[in-house]
Amino acid sequence: MTRRERANTHARLFGQAVLTVRRELRLNTVELAELSGIPLILLGRIETGTADGGEWGLREICMLAGVLDVSVEKLTDRWERYMEEAGEAWWKPVWRDKTRKDTGRN
Repeated sequence: MTRRERANTHARLFGQAVLTVRRELRLNTVELAELSGIPLILLGRIETGTADGGEWGLREICMLAGVLDVSVEKLTDRWERYMEEAGEAWWKPVWRDKTRKDTGRN
């Protein structure tokens, strides 16, 4: 897995953590966007994992943690838990050969 693929995976797993905490607080995406000041489109892209790491950073993490009434550590702990649950699958290299296209994912 390339560095870019790893970064995108981290971004996707962070989005899962945000989505989970938001649902636990029974907020919808529009409410969270309004409360945090993060544009709705960007927040939606973070939650769905389509925003790459270049579109958001520490500022957005802190804004979300403040609105979700959790510490940055709790939010990042949730993020790290998702990475641990994904296990080796999210960083496992994909080996290619001539007979099978993706031998590492099967």
